[in-house]
Amino acid sequence: MYVLLDPKSNVPLYEQIIKQVRERIVQGIVKPGEKVPSIRELSAELAINPNTVSKAYKELERIGLFVTYRGKGTFINDEIDAVINEQDKEHIKSKLKEVVVDSIYAGITIRELNNWIEQYYRELGGISSD
Repeated sequence: MYVLLDPKSNVPLYEQIIKQVRERIVQGIVKPGEKVPSIRELSAELAINPNTVSKAYKELERIGLFVTYRGKGTFINDEIDAVINEQDKEHIKSKLKEVVVDSIYAGITIRELNNWIEQYYRELGGISSD
């Protein structure tokens, strides 16, 4: 599982890990059932405090993307599709509303915004609306 952190970013390192894991799942880079590096392995690879990785892993487990089996390790949830539920959809709708408000203030048209969304869907392996 390849993760690249930006220490200069305002986004905390553990949140960067969470975001990148979610992106890797959506892109199909990591698959359901795949074993992920241990907390120690990833913290050594990224040269960061193991507590930071632990915090990210706990959140990824809380939201259902990771499953940990004592003595075996941590894995991408086999039932990843079942993790997407109404709560996730409401969270996305809330974020999208913020993007729309910011876009209006920035003078971005709905056409530009839709083009960007479609571009990201294609880049991340989503299904086009066409």
